[in-house]
Amino acid sequence: MPRRPPGQRNPRPMAGRLWDCTAYVLIIALYLLYSRSVPTLPCTSQSLFYDAASSERLRPVFTSLDPDCPCHMLPSWSAKEDSHAYLNEKDLPWTTNKPLKLTRLQEQVRARRLVSAFAITVSEPMYEEEVNLKTAAAYLAGTVIPPGEVFSLNSIIGPFTEERGYAKGPTYVGTDIIGTLAGGVCKIASSLYNAAIAADLEVIERYPHSMMVTYVPPGRDATVAWGAKDFRFRNNKHTPVLIWAEFADGRLFVALYGQFQPPAVRWHWEELDRQPTWTITRMNPQLPKGTTRLIKGFDAVKVRTWVSVKYPGQPAECRELGIDSYRALPHILEYAP
Repeated sequence: MPRRPPGQRNPRPMAGRLWDCTAYVLIIALYLLYSRSVPTLPCTSQSLFYDAASSERLRPVFTSLDPDCPCHMLPSWSAKEDSHAYLNEKDLPWTTNKPLKLTRLQEQVRARRLVSAFAITVSEPMYEEEVNLKTAAAYLAGTVIPPGEVFSLNSIIGPFTEERGYAKGPTYVGTDIIGTLAGGVCKIASSLYNAAIAADLEVIERYPHSMMVTYVPPGRDATVAWGAKDFRFRNNKHTPVLIWAEFADGRLFVALYGQFQPPAVRWHWEELDRQPTWTITRMNPQLPKGTTRLIKGFDAVKVRTWVSVKYPGQPAECRELGIDSYRALPHILEYAP
């Protein structure tokens, strides 16, 4: 039997290579057939959430749209136009029954005028996010910022400990969302950021999230982390600014009161770059048999944000707010075993 030269591999038989090709084509055909025949479940970001302590996946709650429908559906995780809004005095939940503390503070510092108010809708709270928002809003309500003073959000609502009433809530970590103590309080920072911009207060420290959020457009969010990231602004007016906040009926309200007339402010943003996200396929034994579920992620996006500020009798002024880069959050296609 002839020997092959040193270093030369034994050639694979043609029949074996043909069998491999046939098997590969068959696998692709079966996958395409399976993906067409198996119902796909649009899903919220809930199945992306992990418990930081136990590392166990939360069990998602499935709801059927039709009693006769064999599949289960969850709403897709995407931003809604009504998830955020600037509000008038009549739209605030405390207008008809104003708290005594708010009334006294308004009289004390003469901050009777509503300068700006912003609200975020929390349609799908995770973990005990609502507890964190109520706790942080209660700490924030009644804060008075004298003229020229710098406001620090962390110094008011932090530290984020159980002793101060905080529980686990959603937090971005890498390309996942996990449960951490006081998770979700960034909605306080984002609301206050939008309110401060509308009041033409001087923002001196603000950080965007690592990935886009669903409740405000890119470039209009703010995040905080105790000991690392804060949201701060200066009261650049000649009179005090009073903050009031409340979480009620699934909405977070933040309002600024003062003695001055705010300008007309318009937000503008420009998308500078976008990189498509990718899809990860993985098995999930918690899914109903014969179903798949698509968890929508986000593209990587870079945006430039600025505002136009117009005081009565003066020309509009454009003010740059910076360039923010958001990492991609992958789509995840889960399938039942």
